[in-house]
Amino acid sequence: MRVKRREFLNRKIKHIDLEKIENISNLLDAFQNSSFQSRNLGTCSEVFKKMLKDKDVTIFLGLSGALVPAGMKKIICQMINHRLIDVLVSTGANLSHDFYESMGNFHYIGHSNADDEMLCKLNIDRIYDTYADDKSFSKSELFFATFPDILENRDYSTRDFFLELGKRIKSRDSIIRACYENRVPIFCPALNDSAIGIGLTGYYMNGKNKAFTINPIRDNYEIMQIAKMSKSTGAIYIGGGVPKNYIQQIHPMLSVFGSACRGHKYAIQITTDDPKWGGLSGCTFEEAKSWGKIQGKACYATAYVDATIGLPLLVGSVFQNKNRAKRKKKNFVWEYDKLVKIKHE
Repeated sequence: MRVKRREFLNRKIKHIDLEKIENISNLLDAFQNSSFQSRNLGTCSEVFKKMLKDKDVTIFLGLSGALVPAGMKKIICQMINHRLIDVLVSTGANLSHDFYESMGNFHYIGHSNADDEMLCKLNIDRIYDTYADDKSFSKSELFFATFPDILENRDYSTRDFFLELGKRIKSRDSIIRACYENRVPIFCPALNDSAIGIGLTGYYMNGKNKAFTINPIRDNYEIMQIAKMSKSTGAIYIGGGVPKNYIQQIHPMLSVFGSACRGHKYAIQITTDDPKWGGLSGCTFEEAKSWGKIQGKACYATAYVDATIGLPLLVGSVFQNKNRAKRKKKNFVWEYDKLVKIKHE
């Protein structure tokens, strides 16, 4: 078949006119007719809007990187409170920093070229250009060395564990608390790799009650049931790491146990990772198709941009969209590790 030149030269670049840009939503709409990562971010916004309009989709958010110390916590809370996501899969680090702040602690503006040996002597932790009080951080870790004392003596999935923690957090700005109030399940597949995990190690060392355990395999069973009971699923990946892989593997895991491997219907990724090194964090959605992780005809987009820039723009464009679909809250009804039903409220 002969390809004609006009098939390539049929869509013109439209220069961004700031005099006509009134809000973030307008800006990301304009990005779709520009180039490079601005166009990719604009496409992510368009995919997100389509995802939100689909009444049948269950949306999973994969959260990695030091986003809470970086000042992104309220954006995540707003995504939860405004029903932009249904399930959260996070690194233990983000949840640990969220809990640290829920206890009245803060992160501080610092410098990337600080004297780190001096900071260590002063008990100050550095996350690139951000500081945390190590003494206060240790206190938040030690909270979990006794926290299981008030829980039932049994095994917990991380979803179950964070439900119990969320109901006891008073801060209205906490991600964990927001998930509890909105019945958004939290899964943390690498909880031991975090300050919370360190604190729970203290509980284990004390040998008070070995009946209390965090069962990560139960997590697999529970998150798999959510996808199986949903008519379709969508994924938003902020960064990569374990949260991305964990959400990616849900549909292939279902197929192993005899269910149809449908794959995610929608997918968005904001990342700075490069696919050519072969790591999961940078792998493309095209690659994910080979595993059945997303559908062959899925609606997806990736923007290669710092999450502290891309996330506020992406979520802001949705908030300011006058035609944004108002989603119903999903209420996941559990009996221990069994998902009984998903109620729409």
